[in-house]
Amino acid sequence: MGYRVEYDSVKKVRGVQKRTAGRLAMTGVFFLVFLVLVACFWPEGASILRDALLPGDRAVTAAALEELARQVSQGTDLSQAVTEFCRDLLAGAGIGVD
Repeated sequence: MGYRVEYDSVKKVRGVQKRTAGRLAMTGVFFLVFLVLVACFWPEGASILRDALLPGDRAVTAAALEELARQVSQGTDLSQAVTEFCRDLLAGAGIGVD
């Protein structure tokens, strides 16, 4: 008595994760190049980007970013560190957070 094994035709897409990670990396590289070119050749644009990336009081935002980096480097959970970062920004803006 014989038997026969039949497999469904399934297409496997190989390298999807690799392509996605490559696109993300290239996007990051192009964004950094964009920021450098704006900073070098367009002072007004650099001021606009600085205001967009560092909202509110720059000293408070810079201190909050340093604290965020310190917490992440010490192994604090990323969501907890970002929550604390946002609370620091809101406190610096004078907005009460419970």
